[in-house]
Amino acid sequence: MNFNRYRSIRNTMLATLAFTAPAVAQVQPDVLEDDKVKEQMKASAEAKAKAAAEKKELQGWKYNLNLGFNGGFTQNSSVVGQADGSTWQIGGVVNGGADLYSGNHEWHNSLVVAHQQTQTPSIDGFIKTADNFELTTMWLYKLKSMPWLGPFARARLQTQLFQGAMVFGEDTDVEFRDPRGTPIDTLNPNQTAEGLQVRTLAGQERLVITQAFEPLTLRESIGAFARAVEEKTVKVTFTLGLGAQEVFVRGDGGFAVTDDADTPQIELTRMQDSVQIGVEVGMEASGTAGEQVTWALNVNALQPFYEDIAVDTGLEGLEKLNVETIGKVGVKLAKWVSLDYVLTARKLPLIVDEWQIQNSVLLSTAFNLL
Repeated sequence: MNFNRYRSIRNTMLATLAFTAPAVAQVQPDVLEDDKVKEQMKASAEAKAKAAAEKKELQGWKYNLNLGFNGGFTQNSSVVGQADGSTWQIGGVVNGGADLYSGNHEWHNSLVVAHQQTQTPSIDGFIKTADNFELTTMWLYKLKSMPWLGPFARARLQTQLFQGAMVFGEDTDVEFRDPRGTPIDTLNPNQTAEGLQVRTLAGQERLVITQAFEPLTLRESIGAFARAVEEKTVKVTFTLGLGAQEVFVRGDGGFAVTDDADTPQIELTRMQDSVQIGVEVGMEASGTAGEQVTWALNVNALQPFYEDIAVDTGLEGLEKLNVETIGKVGVKLAKWVSLDYVLTARKLPLIVDEWQIQNSVLLSTAFNLL
């Protein structure tokens, strides 16, 4: 009898386990799903905390100031195809910035100073081969509902710091023209076969064609910006609005080189003061590739619908379009050494109705002061 009772208890326990096993099997996935949800919530919280920390880091003033030097030297003696003598190249670059982040407001300020002097065996003394000074300030406000969009205001000053001069190794004829391209009288004029007034510049004679801070160009802009891309390694911003540009020269105005390759002489055109107002569109992009490579590309265009100028240049419509493109690529070779390439292309028709293109490749030492 006891044996039968034991067998009855055993059967009851087995039946209970058989019914509860499916229930346990059904509970297990729910437990795993809860763990997965918890992990997702934890990851989301960590991402929000990281974003908040990065946003907090951007608040307040951020400064940077870099100082760079570059130079080169070559000496030739009885080298086939090369003039005897020494070639020197000395230059320096200053890049600075001061940026303020306050809530949805951003205020960016930048300073660029670049200068280079070169001496060759064919020219006595040094002559500048690069001279640029730029100061830019820009304010923008990011809308709370759409932080990638908002209004902006910007102002920029661009000029050169020192006199500009022309020097040739041998006698060279130069011709001076007014802003419309008409030849004008010069000192010691000589009559050419075409009946134009020219001046013979003696070899090694230094002819000053621009003064310090000439021309001085101001640009003001107001409108809307759209930050299409804002990642840690890439930023792309577009702007559209109303722009104004003022060009100032000293005295009667310096001269810009507008040489015609089909004539034996070198043409110089007098610059003049001007004011333009029109529609402005721009694009600014910058980024990094790894820890060694940085790049930037800025494109800006101003199509004027109003201008104030003393001498009409005869330009019409899109012929008056002002365009400026600046591209930069830098490779950090070591802690204090970098290889930089800069391409600048400007078209300012009221100054020079040709593309002003400058390529620079510099191996320089750089010091981060801030």
